[in-house]
Amino acid sequence: MAVINTNVKALFTQNALKTSGREQSIAMQQLSTGKRINSARDDAAGLAISKQMTQQIRSMNMAIRNAGDAVSLIQTAEGATGAITDMLQRMRELAVQAINDTNSGDQRGYLDLEFQQLKQQIVSISQHTEWNGFPLLNGKVGEPVGERPVYKTMAAGEYDTIFIDPTTTRSIAGASAGELQTLTLGPASGTGTISVGGVPVEVAANDSADTVAIKVAAALNSSDTFGPNSGHVVSVNGAKVMVQFGVTTGPVDDIDFDDTDSTGVNSRSEFITGTSAGELQTLTFDPALSATAGTITVGGVPVVLASGDEANDGGQSCRSINCKRRFW
Repeated sequence: MAVINTNVKALFTQNALKTSGREQSIAMQQLSTGKRINSARDDAAGLAISKQMTQQIRSMNMAIRNAGDAVSLIQTAEGATGAITDMLQRMRELAVQAINDTNSGDQRGYLDLEFQQLKQQIVSISQHTEWNGFPLLNGKVGEPVGERPVYKTMAAGEYDTIFIDPTTTRSIAGASAGELQTLTLGPASGTGTISVGGVPVEVAANDSADTVAIKVAAALNSSDTFGPNSGHVVSVNGAKVMVQFGVTTGPVDDIDFDDTDSTGVNSRSEFITGTSAGELQTLTFDPALSATAGTITVGGVPVVLASGDEANDGGQSCRSINCKRRFW
C-alpha cells in the first residue's frame, strides 16, 4: 500500500501563498497611505533621506512661524508708537494754540487739561503695550516673564567604574585666614609726611621707630582703606606695624611705602601667612555609596580601591570622609 509522507507541491503552494500575501499587504499599505516608502523594509536608504528632508521641512516651517511672530511683535510696537506720535502732534498743536494771547485764562485751562490727559495716555500706552506677556515700550523689552515650567534634568555622574561620587568644597576660615603684612619702620631724622599704603602720616624730627610705628598705625586705623569698616585689623608691636587683611579680601597688593618729604624713615616689608592663610580644599565622598574594584585619580594621584570600600574607610590612599589638603 502506497503512503504519501510529504506533499511537496502543497508545500510550494503554501510558500507561494505566503509570499503573495506579504507582497499584497505591502501593496495595500502603499495604496492606503499614498507613500512608496512606509518602513525601512521598503527602502532603507530612501527612508533615511526622507526623514532628513522631513526634519529640515519642519524646522523651516517653525522658523517661518518664528519670523511671523517677530513681524507681529514689530507691528504691535509700531501701532503703539504711531498712536503716541499722533498724541505728540496734538500736544504740539495745543501748545502753539495756548500761546495765543486772545485766549482767556479759562480757555487756556481747557487746553492744558487736554494736554495733561494726552501725557497720561502716552504713559499708559508705554506701560501697557505688551506682546506675549512682556512689555515693549517701557524699557524692559526682552526680559523673561512668568514661571519657567520646564527644568533641566541631569543624571548622576559616575566616576570610572567606582560608584563613589566625590564633591569638592572650598572654605577659608580662621582668625588669621587673610594675608598678614608687617612693616618694620625706622626712626625719623626730619619733619614731614610719609605715605603708607596711600595714607599720609605726619612725623616729626627725632621720632623713634616705635613712635613712627604708632603714628602709622593710628593713621591707618583712621583711614577708609584700613579702618574698622574695611574688615582689616591694624596693630603695632614696637617698630612693627602689622596689617591683617580680611578673609574675603582675596589676593592683595604689597603695602607701598614712600618717604615723600625725605624724613629719613625707612621701611622693610614682611609678608607672613597665618595658620589658616592657605586655601583649604575638602574632598567629600558619599557615605551612602560603596566602591567596586578599580582606580580613581585624586589630584593627579592614582588611588586603588577594593570592592566594597566605603567612604569612611581609612588607609594611606586618602579615602576618609574628611580627607583634606592645605595649599600654601
